[in-house]
Amino acid sequence: MHERNQYKTPPDFESLAYAYPPLQPHVIHAPEDGSPTIDFHDETAQRRLTQALLFRDFDIQLEIPDDRLCPPVPNRLNYVLWLQDVLSHSSSQDRPPTSIRGIDVGTGASAIYPLLACRLSPDWRFVATDVDTVSLASAQANIDRNGLSERISVLRADPTGPILFPLNQDPAASFDFSMCNPPFYASAEEVVRSAAAKALSPNAVCTGAEVEMVTAGGEEGFVGRMVRESLALGERCRWYTSMLGKLSSLTALVSLLRAHSITNYALTELVQGHTRRWALAWSFTDARLPDDVARPSAPALHRLLPPRTTFRQRLDRAPPARAVQQVLGALSGESEAGEVAVAPLSETVDGSRGETYAVAARRDTWSRAARRKKAQLLRSPDTGPGAVVEVGTGAGFGTGVGEEAGAALVAHVWIEGERVGMSGGSGVQLVVQWKRGHDAQAFESFASHVGRKIREAPVSGGASHTVRQLN
Repeated sequence: MHERNQYKTPPDFESLAYAYPPLQPHVIHAPEDGSPTIDFHDETAQRRLTQALLFRDFDIQLEIPDDRLCPPVPNRLNYVLWLQDVLSHSSSQDRPPTSIRGIDVGTGASAIYPLLACRLSPDWRFVATDVDTVSLASAQANIDRNGLSERISVLRADPTGPILFPLNQDPAASFDFSMCNPPFYASAEEVVRSAAAKALSPNAVCTGAEVEMVTAGGEEGFVGRMVRESLALGERCRWYTSMLGKLSSLTALVSLLRAHSITNYALTELVQGHTRRWALAWSFTDARLPDDVARPSAPALHRLLPPRTTFRQRLDRAPPARAVQQVLGALSGESEAGEVAVAPLSETVDGSRGETYAVAARRDTWSRAARRKKAQLLRSPDTGPGAVVEVGTGAGFGTGVGEEAGAALVAHVWIEGERVGMSGGSGVQLVVQWKRGHDAQAFESFASHVGRKIREAPVSGGASHTVRQLN
């Protein structure tokens, strides 16, 4: 479950029922320990639970037709919180927060994703789509009931048309993300087989109309269509995303992304009780997400993960206080004007993290081949070993390193662990984080170069310290 999900601690059903009285008749006591709970196999109890959580915790009033899916709130909240992380870690300084726009593909009768997201993020706006007229009417009623009609618009999708049709309606339109919880199953027969397999499971009952649960090709086919549509739409949507209910679907879709040379993607695992879901995001932009957002630690996902964006290199001892400044400053000084820009960003108060530097490069100037071509420029005493090179914004990059037009690679570099500049200790790490770029090999080469130079930086007594790559 997402670290910010308030339901990591299960709700107190008695206090919840006090806040939402329609839940009270459904509160029972577990035979094991007498604790209050509900019967999760009771469809009505489930609906009242969803309504109660939304009412108490998000000030959302929800009504759903009896023959349409009732969404579990914690699982849906997981997806929204992860989307917040994806957007916050890939936002550009030139995009005001009020510009965030999303598409909810298949919003369902509840419209729960737009409702939750708009309550959590007052600067988000949505276009919610669906093919089912009953669900659309219910979704619109829920949106109106909660006073969000100015921020959420509802559109009917053509079952035979493009899934991402809001982007086709206006060629100038752009969105920050799309989200989707597609039908799992490829046929009604598959639904029956799945229900039979779960007959003895402790999981909650699952209800819903066929239109909500079945689509040609199942979830793999549906999201595969979105991937193919996104190839033509490109950067008009910053992040295309979808939830998935089958690990086999995730495996097939990652293979599809790789087949189309889409390497900028992210995964997460969403767990609620006995239910395990996954979410997939992909982008044609050069904004890279940190590993803790894009690369879950679940062993089953290891071979599906995108390229690493964070390299941590443990140091045997803390480097000199100005080692990072010297190494990056020398890299900038050895390059032609405008090729590499370096600028300080921030420093923590307690000194556990050294000053962070942003590096933006128009091209590779640090590899052995590139440095060989510039060997003659390294003879200058101003950039020799031990020199302190003043770092700034670099010619041609403007004043904000990291948002420069034409930068092929943007990375942040800092020292983490022991107080920077102090000797001793073994908890010191050099951290190089990939922020922007399309070339994973260039980033790895850059991180290795910086690590090697930090390793070679002299310490008191003329000794050197070693670096080893962390997994």
